[in-house]
Formats: sequence, C-alpha cells, structure tokens
Amino acid sequence: MSPAQQVSDYQREINENQKQVRDMVMESYHDIAAGKGRDCNEFFEELEKRYTNDGV
Repeated sequence: MSPAQQVSDYQREINENQKQVRDMVMESYHDIAAGKGRDCNEFFEELEKRYTNDGV
C-alpha cells in the first residue's frame, strides 16, 4: 500500500469517527430535549471507552 493510500485510508477513518461522535452527541441532545434525561456521566464514559480502546 502506498503512503498516499495509507494517508487517504487514515483520513477516511478519522472522518468516520468524527461522524459517529457527532451522531452520539446529537442523540444525547435529543434525549435531553425529549426529557429522557440520559446520564451525562454514562455518555462521556461511553466516549472515553471508545477512544481508550482504539488507542487514539
């Protein structure tokens, strides 16, 4: 695999991760707006586990 292809793959992965984080944030925001009251500690623990396990 060429270095340019590796950079492209890495950028695509970063973009996908950012999209997933934005989706999670918006999901929590909608839960709060709907009165579901998702625990913010639970939400941030989920994010921390995601990035701790990925080694990012």
